[in-house]
Amino acid sequence: MPIKGDFMAMDFAPEIKPDMGLDMPESYKSGRDDKNSCVCKNNKAVKTFIVALVVIVVLLAVGYYVDRYTSVSLFGNQKSAGSALMSYNKDSYYAVFFSNGQVYFGKITSTDSNYTTLEDIYYLQVSNPLQQVPPPGGTQQQQLSLVKLGNELHGPKDFMQVNNAHVIFVEELKSDSKVVEAITAYKSGATNQPAQ
Repeated sequence: MPIKGDFMAMDFAPEIKPDMGLDMPESYKSGRDDKNSCVCKNNKAVKTFIVALVVIVVLLAVGYYVDRYTSVSLFGNQKSAGSALMSYNKDSYYAVFFSNGQVYFGKITSTDSNYTTLEDIYYLQVSNPLQQVPPPGGTQQQQLSLVKLGNELHGPKDFMQVNNAHVIFVEELKSDSKVVEAITAYKSGATNQPAQ
């Protein structure tokens, strides 16, 4: 039994086996080594090919999901994430409803996956009548007027490029709608303001 502090040594020398006379001829050994090295080289090539194939498949799958579910376009398609682009009639007026509650009326001249361009733009303005006291038994009615973009204090041009992320929906206006009739009357010079 070893005592604390004493170490036992073990011999790990390789055991030499006696020659049994079963050596193979040298020509067979060298041919066999060449075949094994060829098989190993082929196995390495197959493994490298499989690894490269797996990497390519994984990269394509990641690219597909990035292209499909984000606004990044990897494969050259011009679509918005999750929705297809619409085509608009350039001669029609549209009502464009924004996430902040504003509504603009105008012609959509171009659109892409990020922005929509409006021209010939109008918007609704709410105003209260000058009479401050409502009539007895009634409520004071607010007046709506259609205002042409460009008449504001800061003097914007009649052009607006809007971020599609803030557009809730778009409606095409009929040619006989009150808004289109008011715009037509304003353009023909029948009124100073588009509508009252």
